[in-house]
Amino acid sequence: MNEQQKIQTHIGTIVTNLQSLEFALRLLLYELERVEKQCPASNLEFHQLRENDWIEENPLTNYDSLEIVINKCNAEMDKRDESEHIDKSLVNLRDAFAHGRVLSLQPMGPFRLLKFSRPNHGKVQVIFCVEMTPEWIKSQVRRTYEEVQKVVKLGRKLGLTCFSE
Repeated sequence: MNEQQKIQTHIGTIVTNLQSLEFALRLLLYELERVEKQCPASNLEFHQLRENDWIEENPLTNYDSLEIVINKCNAEMDKRDESEHIDKSLVNLRDAFAHGRVLSLQPMGPFRLLKFSRPNHGKVQVIFCVEMTPEWIKSQVRRTYEEVQKVVKLGRKLGLTCFSE
């Protein structure tokens, strides 16, 4: 695998970790809500869903942004006197990948990731700007993975079966 392919693979890993983090956070909130309401464990059959199906709104299906989901999970951690919190700055990273621009003047990089603010009187502000060096990319892979592991660890500590090994 050449350096370009490694970079692309690692970028894909970052995006996958961010999506896994959001799902794990949503699952944690879903399970905590289910336990709090003393509802029986449900069999979530997402693989059986089809386009145009209607299902109940819950923490797994609602339209909360990643920022709101992280805030809700951190509030749950506070309620339980947990010292670990999810790093809210990951919202900026996720938004940069989702809504930003990747620029390179050369086919093999270096690559820059930029995100701009909403327009204000005909101007935009650069609100995220990073050169995606191999070192930066590897650090983001580690960082996003570690945040997913925090959620899994908390879910196990709370005895939530969906996080059991």
